[in-house]
Amino acid sequence: MIYRYKYYIILILVSIIILLKIQSNSINKNPLLKINNNPIQFSQIKNGHIDYATEYTLSITDSILHEIISIKKNNQTIENTLLKLDYIYNYIYNIWNITSLFSSVHPDEYIRKEADVNDIIIQEYMVKLSINQKLYNSLKLFSDSKVAKSLSTSRKRFLISELRDFKSNGIHLPIDTREELFEIKKRIADLSIEFSNNITSNTDSIIFSEDMLDGLPIDYKNKYYISNDKYIIDLSAPSVDLFMQYALSDSARKKIRYKYLNIGYPDNILVLDEILFLRKKLANLLGYDSYAKYSIERSMAGNTRVVWDFENELLKNIKHKAKMDNQKLIDLKASLINNNSSIIYDWEKYFLENQYLIANHNLNLDVVREYFELNNVLEGLFNITEKLFGIYYLKVDNPSVWHEDVIMYEVYDENTRYLLGQFYMDLYPRNDKYQHAAEFTIRSLQVNDKYFQVPIACIVTNFSEPTNIYPSLLNIEEVETLFHEFGHLLHDILSKTELTTQSGTSVDMDFVEAPAQMFENWIYEKEVLQLIGKHYKDNTIIEDSIITKIIDSRNVQSGNDLLQQIFYGMLDLTFHDLYIPYDNRTSTEVLIELQNSITNY
Repeated sequence: MIYRYKYYIILILVSIIILLKIQSNSINKNPLLKINNNPIQFSQIKNGHIDYATEYTLSITDSILHEIISIKKNNQTIENTLLKLDYIYNYIYNIWNITSLFSSVHPDEYIRKEADVNDIIIQEYMVKLSINQKLYNSLKLFSDSKVAKSLSTSRKRFLISELRDFKSNGIHLPIDTREELFEIKKRIADLSIEFSNNITSNTDSIIFSEDMLDGLPIDYKNKYYISNDKYIIDLSAPSVDLFMQYALSDSARKKIRYKYLNIGYPDNILVLDEILFLRKKLANLLGYDSYAKYSIERSMAGNTRVVWDFENELLKNIKHKAKMDNQKLIDLKASLINNNSSIIYDWEKYFLENQYLIANHNLNLDVVREYFELNNVLEGLFNITEKLFGIYYLKVDNPSVWHEDVIMYEVYDENTRYLLGQFYMDLYPRNDKYQHAAEFTIRSLQVNDKYFQVPIACIVTNFSEPTNIYPSLLNIEEVETLFHEFGHLLHDILSKTELTTQSGTSVDMDFVEAPAQMFENWIYEKEVLQLIGKHYKDNTIIEDSIITKIIDSRNVQSGNDLLQQIFYGMLDLTFHDLYIPYDNRTSTEVLIELQNSITNY
């Protein structure tokens, strides 16, 4: 019998060793689990890697969480309680950020779906963590200790925000209510991904005859020509934007604008309605009248009244300028098509704006684009930020990336030569890719006595891709977009915080845009335009006369443009503060009513 027991023990030990070796191999072969400052091997990521990385990461964080909540009161320290919680967040974000990125940009459908599934899994884990009674008790106990009273400002802010978030997530509520909140948040997460995927998966296009493309540049026509004087126009931003500015055909512009604004319809109407309903229900369970009151309480604004007053004050102050802007377009429309209509339709606005710039400012946007070749703009942007922040960039040759168009850079401190961060740029449109512009955090800065985690970020845009005839040429709004997103990127890369949860863009939601907005304003400075503006054919510096026209035309239609932004803000506020889903008005009716009452088109 003794020998038999020894045999079983040996067998169990051998099995454990084999399992540990298998797990070790899985970890070593998984690019997502190699947490060091070497570039992530994105091109090596295969089906199953995200699944395993998520499962492994959450198992590790479970063990760390157990360590935190097991510590007795007298043994609690900053390191084993507060900093360890920040480490948990960092560990989770390192995989969660990648699921969010891949869901939006990865060309492989299976990896996108795998990213979506694991995004949901992580969101569910984070919701459970936010109402973990034992963790809350541990932090509350720590907050009453002498150590907590002497915390540095940043650490104290972290502790206060964590305790506040526990309360705002319902830690004080009965268990059955917390379970209901969990199910609501889970459903909202599912719906949010569905809403996004209904847009990114769109492959609609419109076929036009050649006469419907009158007014468009030759290179644009050549790009979309198929055969027999037919052209197929996709709904990517570069395709639609130029069409709306140059196409002479009013009916063609109306058709493509309608199609573009209805991407995801009708599915997303149902998704939106359910999200709004569930957000209101969630807020009510937490003791708030509306989701807006719940959400804005945790921002710098503090309450919805401040935001409503801000929007209404903006609206009052801009109405006169917007009225003048609109009249200019009405007058121009009358002179161009001999039409006395007092209405500017949505599909007319961009075309008339372009015609106004040509007629009144002698500014041809197609000519302006020739001075903003993408690589030249990037070179100028790098030059400006290198001088301003004391850094320099190195382009990585043959980087390991998720798509061949993606480029990678490293950022170094000019004096110490230390690596400060890494970033990627995914700049051109393709099927199943996020269709707007955004900056994605991949890894945040984390600093402790033993380790310095280099931040990693990514800019995603949809600029026109180079062709055999033309390089990628940007219009002035796209240049502004690039500077804006680069502001977010450097906010992540140049962060100097100790804690991951306070690093980079992990700030209050109504502050996060501040650095980006500062950057975008630079492009209307003469010195900046001279740095980034070089003609794509011969690199001649942009002429002073064109610079003057660009700066002078900056506020052309700024009144109408601001009205549109106010509309977006008030629509968001109305949906989340005043609107009752499934009541006597649909979300579409609310949108139409607000659009007609606020904007001029």
